[in-house]
Amino acid sequence: MLWRSCFFEPEEGGIYVDASFNENAKKGELLMKVSRLIGAMSVTLTMLTLLAMPNLAAPQGLTSLLATAPGQGTLTVGKEVFKVSFVVVKLKEDGTGEITLVTDLQLFVACTWSAPADLSKGIDLKITGGTNAGSAQGSGKLFLRPDGKSIARLTIEGMSSAAKRKIQLNFVAD
Repeated sequence: MLWRSCFFEPEEGGIYVDASFNENAKKGELLMKVSRLIGAMSVTLTMLTLLAMPNLAAPQGLTSLLATAPGQGTLTVGKEVFKVSFVVVKLKEDGTGEITLVTDLQLFVACTWSAPADLSKGIDLKITGGTNAGSAQGSGKLFLRPDGKSIARLTIEGMSSAAKRKIQLNFVAD
C-alpha cells in the first residue's frame, strides 16, 4: 500500500499521504494496544496463580526422615547401663523405621512410626524388634527440632522378648 503513495501529488509541505496508509497505521496501533493488554492480563493471572500455589503445594506432613544426632543419653537393659553418644533414625515412607544407637556397641532397633499433624507433639514409635525380628517390643517418642529435620530427643521404653528385661532409652541431642 505504501507504494501507492508515490503516485499521488504531495500535500502541503511535500509529504505524500495515502488514506489507506493512515487506516493501516491505526489498525497497527490498535493491535499493539490489544497485544499489550493481553500480555498484561497474562502476567497478572500467572502471578496470582503462583501466589496461590504455595498453599496448594504445602507439605501434608512428614513422609520420611533420615536424621543423625550426636548427644548424650543412657540405654538401660535390665541392670546394665550404656552411654549413648550418637543416634541415627531412618523413618521410611511405608511407615517402618530403623534406629541405630551408638554406645560401646552399635544396637539396631526396628520400629513402625506415625507422625501427628503437629510435630511438636513428637513422632510415635512402636518398637517391633531389635537385631533379630521380634526380639524387643515397646514404644517411644522422637522429638524433632523446629526445623522438622533434626533430632532433639528420643525416648524408648520396652521389653526384650527373650530375656524379659526392661529396656529404657533417654537421649538428648547436642
